[in-house]
Amino acid sequence: MIPLIFILILISTILLFLALLIHSREYFKPPSSVHGKHRIKYTIPPTMNIVTRRLSSYRSSLSNESESDSTKANQSRSHSLANNLFVTRCTNRRRSSIIDSKQMAQIQFSLPLTADKLRRRSIAICHNLLDGKHSALDSLIKTIASSKQYSPCLMSFSITYCKSSQLKLQFHSLTSLPLNIQQLTIKVKLSPDGKVKDLTMKNVLPDKNVFACDSNEYSVLFSHVSPNKIHEKTLIMKFFGKDQAKKHVHLGQIGKIHFAGIGNIENENQMSFTHEIEHIKMSSIEVLVSLEQNNDHNLIVDIQRIKGLKVDQKNLAATCFFRVILLDRHRPLSTHETKYHRLNSSSFAFHDPLNLNILAFNSTHLDRLTLIIDLYSNANQTDEHRCIGRIKFGSSFLCSGSGTIHWQQFRERQAFSMWHTLIKQ
Repeated sequence: MIPLIFILILISTILLFLALLIHSREYFKPPSSVHGKHRIKYTIPPTMNIVTRRLSSYRSSLSNESESDSTKANQSRSHSLANNLFVTRCTNRRRSSIIDSKQMAQIQFSLPLTADKLRRRSIAICHNLLDGKHSALDSLIKTIASSKQYSPCLMSFSITYCKSSQLKLQFHSLTSLPLNIQQLTIKVKLSPDGKVKDLTMKNVLPDKNVFACDSNEYSVLFSHVSPNKIHEKTLIMKFFGKDQAKKHVHLGQIGKIHFAGIGNIENENQMSFTHEIEHIKMSSIEVLVSLEQNNDHNLIVDIQRIKGLKVDQKNLAATCFFRVILLDRHRPLSTHETKYHRLNSSSFAFHDPLNLNILAFNSTHLDRLTLIIDLYSNANQTDEHRCIGRIKFGSSFLCSGSGTIHWQQFRERQAFSMWHTLIKQ
């Protein structure tokens, strides 16, 4: 009995020892590395091919991650309006080009607001491209409408100063004359001498040029004009006519033409002019206009202040605005309008600069341009805005008045401001 108990105790002791041994082996087992799954186990000695393959797979994984990050960044970036440009596929070029590349110089570019947060080179975003399309279309529509409304009566003539101290005025053509005019009379006044010369033409036909042939019959000659005082002279022409009922009609006038704005007139050079015959009656409204040219592409017209307006107390909701027309030899090119302003005071600051595109005209052809600034108002209890005043800017060869002096100073200084009295319309 005693040996059986001893054998059982011995067996249990051996089993307990084995259990403790197994537990101790599991407890003192060294911990596995976190990167054990990614550890390369070699069954054979490593070679250079295996290493390059592992490196290439690692680089491809990095490139995929960077592409995903860049797509997220592009989605967070502002949308570029340059995607809406019309492009033309060119076979002789490597890439497509934008139609009318000259207009690219006028597009204002700016960096996106989140450019400092992105670690990649930013591209320029065009903010005003779509707005430029709409504004250009509106300007074109207004220009077409104004060209239909603007059909001036134009007189083409030339002035030549002869060596015999004579000033010759030769008439060449006359367009858009009223249909009912049968007789035309031109009165030319040279100031400050006060000399007046008349020229009368009978049997005027509406569809025929009355100055078809350039002869001395259609010229006016002033004598004893001193060459030292030629630049002090001014010229005014008034036009009168008779209709079918033999009634006298005042057609308008041209002037004043300041000879100070005409260069080399004393060297027997024939100076050609094309002016509009218009009714000139000065109003009480004055405007301060600034002309500025920073580069060859843009002409900035800034109407800074206006005074002399008549305020209608019964119509305090009346508004006014200015329309600026850019012309090339009396042919409308573009039309621009300022903001609307309330007519609650006789004088107020305007300051609404307009940027006019003169890209096609360099410094030598700038005198071909003419500016017309019209003031529109719906005062006097009228719903529609009507033109109540006008001022013209340009060289003495295309227009007359104080606008020619302003244009001459602007051409010399690149920027000039001046007060002008508007002509009633």
